[in-house]
Amino acid sequence: MNVPIVSAIGAGLGLLGAAGIYFEPQERYKLHIVAAGTLRGALVALLTASFLPDGPGWPAALGLGALFGVLLGAVVYLSKGGRASGDAPFILPMSVLTGGLTGLLIIWLGM
Repeated sequence: MNVPIVSAIGAGLGLLGAAGIYFEPQERYKLHIVAAGTLRGALVALLTASFLPDGPGWPAALGLGALFGVLLGAVVYLSKGGRASGDAPFILPMSVLTGGLTGLLIIWLGM
């Protein structure tokens, strides 16, 4: 595993996933949310790469990335107040998508 490349893949996708917060005019802590999303993406990438077996195929990478993405997305969702915050339709699906894409990019670029 090439740690800098894997971290950059995750951080980049985390940044892209969290940048949608700039479309919410009432959110006061946009920069903090983007920074947290970037760190979460890097962590998803490092976890995914750490748990991938040697010579994995793309289904394993996609599945592990999506799993770690949704788990860490659930942490963010629950920390914002769960269902009461109304953010589940945005946080959880985007976490699965960016996590799965992270796994695929790790196989392609980072291993």
